[in-house]
Amino acid sequence: MPPQPELVETIGPHERLRQDLAKVESETRAIRVFLIFVAVALVLGAISLFLPRGVWAQGSLEMRIPPQLIFVAMVTGVVVALYLIRYESESRKLRLLALEQALAARSEHAANMVDSLTQVYNRTVLRELLQKEIARSERASRPLSLMMCDLDNFKRVNDIYGHLRGDDILAQVAGVLKSCVRGSDHVVRYGGDEFLLILPETDDPGARIVRDRILVQIGDLDQANHIGPINLSLCLGILQHVPGRTVEQDVAEVDARMYNQKRGAPVRQPAVERTTGQT
Repeated sequence: MPPQPELVETIGPHERLRQDLAKVESETRAIRVFLIFVAVALVLGAISLFLPRGVWAQGSLEMRIPPQLIFVAMVTGVVVALYLIRYESESRKLRLLALEQALAARSEHAANMVDSLTQVYNRTVLRELLQKEIARSERASRPLSLMMCDLDNFKRVNDIYGHLRGDDILAQVAGVLKSCVRGSDHVVRYGGDEFLLILPETDDPGARIVRDRILVQIGDLDQANHIGPINLSLCLGILQHVPGRTVEQDVAEVDARMYNQKRGAPVRQPAVERTTGQT
């Protein structure tokens, strides 16, 4: 069975929030039980004060302070303590609910940034991502590489085997791309069967290592999931960012390099490197 796109993580802030909310509900139930015990104690205390002969063995209670005053003080202290506990519990619950709403809004925003089919960034966030990496690269005088990837013969896959099969291939290719880059890198679905890789802290030799690693795994994917007479391969264009160039200029240039490669023969991994595995 072909690999599926990564599932959305089910742990994290939302799960911790649910646990905290469950804890608040548990505390609320505990407070209710405590209130019942306090009510019983107060009733017994009232009986002992106002009906002493029915409660005390000697029929009297000798105290320097009037027992009514002690009773009132006890009731006042219990009421204040319960009020503070209740107030803190309700305040915490409101804070948690507000935080959950904020996280839900952020999750919805994050979901709009991710392509639902391939589970990589979509094109709407490309400019923001690349602008940040360009600024970081120029500020620290560090290299930044871009790589445009295009799936060969993808239209034939859709025409012959249908769009569902094509979608499955796209999801698997996206999975390969994600597995070949670091956590600090970005994979963006640029459009259709094109993907743009943003590789911070990566010079030209490093980008070529990533390219070769991708081609090895795409070759393995082709062998394991061969699509009839259609060979699964990629065309890739690599660009090193030059200080002063804009996002639009970089994307246009790396896209042009990829199409120049596509007009020729697809880039394939040398056989000698395919036998050595990943770098």
